[in-house]
Amino acid sequence: MKMFLLSGLFLCLLFSCKSKSGNTHSTIATPHYELSLDLTRLDVVGFDPINVTVTLTKDSVGLAGQTLSLTVSKGIVSTVTDMGGGQYSFTVTPSSTGTYPITVSYSDQTITRKAVVLDTVETGAGQPMAVPGNFVNTEGYEDGVTVTPDGEYLFVQYGPFYFQGIISFSSICASGVYSVGYDLNTCQGRTNSFLVFDTIGPYTSPYRPGFPANNISAGKLVHLNDLILAGVANGLVGFPTVFYGFKRQTDGSFAEPFKVAFDDEKGVSGPFGLSFKMNGDGTAQFVVAWNNYYNDLGDDKPDIYSGTLTLRTDKSLGAVTYAANDTFLSITPSISPVNFSSHAGVQGNPHLYYNGAGQIESIWTDDEQVSLDLSVYRLTSGTFPSGTWGLDTLPTVINTGAEETQPFFSGTKLYFRRGTKIVSHVYTPTNGACGSTYTHNDCWGPEVIVLGANGNSGLGEINTVGEPTIATYGGKTYLYFVYVEHRLNSAINGLIDWNLDAAFVELP
Repeated sequence: MKMFLLSGLFLCLLFSCKSKSGNTHSTIATPHYELSLDLTRLDVVGFDPINVTVTLTKDSVGLAGQTLSLTVSKGIVSTVTDMGGGQYSFTVTPSSTGTYPITVSYSDQTITRKAVVLDTVETGAGQPMAVPGNFVNTEGYEDGVTVTPDGEYLFVQYGPFYFQGIISFSSICASGVYSVGYDLNTCQGRTNSFLVFDTIGPYTSPYRPGFPANNISAGKLVHLNDLILAGVANGLVGFPTVFYGFKRQTDGSFAEPFKVAFDDEKGVSGPFGLSFKMNGDGTAQFVVAWNNYYNDLGDDKPDIYSGTLTLRTDKSLGAVTYAANDTFLSITPSISPVNFSSHAGVQGNPHLYYNGAGQIESIWTDDEQVSLDLSVYRLTSGTFPSGTWGLDTLPTVINTGAEETQPFFSGTKLYFRRGTKIVSHVYTPTNGACGSTYTHNDCWGPEVIVLGANGNSGLGEINTVGEPTIATYGGKTYLYFVYVEHRLNSAINGLIDWNLDAAFVELP
């Protein structure tokens, strides 16, 4: 508002103004209402009830004695209690895992928050909640959630498609003619083929600016249909994904999207597992997992690359070009491999650990393809990323017979996904035979389930949680994660779709 143009009108709204006829007119300013929601988890046996505290203000002063409008589509909702001073309270009791949207309205104000109900939440932790706002959790595929250590930026790997399409394309498009067993060029119109070809979620501004849409036509994914592998497969699936970063807003949501991706018109050169060290000047160092098809560094598996980016600004990871038959013509990355002595095997979902002095000490990785175990590369001399790195084999208390992936090391605890849960182990370097390494069982305390989903498969339930990263914001510690919700049943062949969205919880 330009006050030098509107100052006369502004003053008349505050005081009585006389017209030229001498009559006095009194104008009453419209009251300004505000609503806020606070969700608290009530720790009980079974599914934890959600205590909702609403704060209603009029011109910044608490407003009591009012009737609020509630919309809660799931669970049992108690009556609303007027707590006085503009605060109101009610409880939502869930009957299963899942997301529980809670909307409160008064006058021209409406606020919505979505609780995420899980089978298990660590004692003392807060109520898990989906990231609010319109920009992050859209329809489509949100994975690889990463929050920066200061809590100011949230990154997600996004694609406008059904997750089940990635899992089941070979069976949906099955063909006995090819050894791999699918034919994309005869698949359209088959049972459940919508999961392979239909888009879901935005891929244009303002929500997904600059999304690589060369593989999308009239709202359909065309994949790499021109790439025919003789006797192997007809066409190659190309589900496009890129990373988007979002800036924290004053209401706790994230918006202002910017892109971190290759200049790849098809969007299939998808790195994964971003991790950051903030430089304090609006830039950050990062690591990411990526498989460079032109330089496999010893095997055709993901490896760890590093780079620097400016936050709130699009970042190109390099250039990708294609030949007429959809094969790669060239890949010129602007990121560089970290100087591990060997890149053999799978290095995925890296976490960049640095100490209180800002010195990078280790990179934690996983293997989601073969071993389903964690590893840690310690910087033994020199500096990141070109120093000398030693590979530590983690002990059996960490790498059990279950699936261990997606590590985050805080310096005092190791968080990661084990099966369908996020767990932690306290790091105990002074205990027993541990010394200053990570390799002995004495280094680690027992498992604590931070967030637990039990593989639930009912419609609307939470099957899995994962991708833990941690931020400190406003003097509190928050864990951001992905939850996997049973979104859609296909009546044919029993296929279902899973919705992956971003959420957070305050840690004790």
